[in-house]
Amino acid sequence: MVPSKKTKRSFPTLNSKEPSIEKSPLSYWKMKPSFSFRKYDSGMSWALPMQGKPDADIVFSHLHDICSMTWGEILQASGGRSRGTNSHGVPIAKLCKEVKQRADRINLNEDNILSLRLQGKVRLWGIIEPENGCFFVIWYDPDHKVYPLSK
Repeated sequence: MVPSKKTKRSFPTLNSKEPSIEKSPLSYWKMKPSFSFRKYDSGMSWALPMQGKPDADIVFSHLHDICSMTWGEILQASGGRSRGTNSHGVPIAKLCKEVKQRADRINLNEDNILSLRLQGKVRLWGIIEPENGCFFVIWYDPDHKVYPLSK
């Protein structure tokens, strides 16, 4: 009788001598976005809950539209009056005093936060997890108050 051939599975061991490959911090640029509201913070005066259907339509229609894009395409999209990028990172240190204090209170241990432009002044603020491209929404900002612009 011939013994059956079984394929052996090899699993990495913790004490493996092979170096682990570290992902680039920008590896998410080639990924399509996903969204999580698990870290959403509605405790700020400017982060009022959406005021019904018009606000929800703005948020969800925009998120639906960008789901077919990669993060690289989203973050390089430009337009608006200043012709700069629509969505971009902002250092926490540059945000208004109230927002910096709130970031400390909710233990937002980040140096930068992403402003995702939805329409006009409407922004979603959050962080992208580089491993999987998930955008964690932290604040809904209908009037651009998190990072007020001086004109």
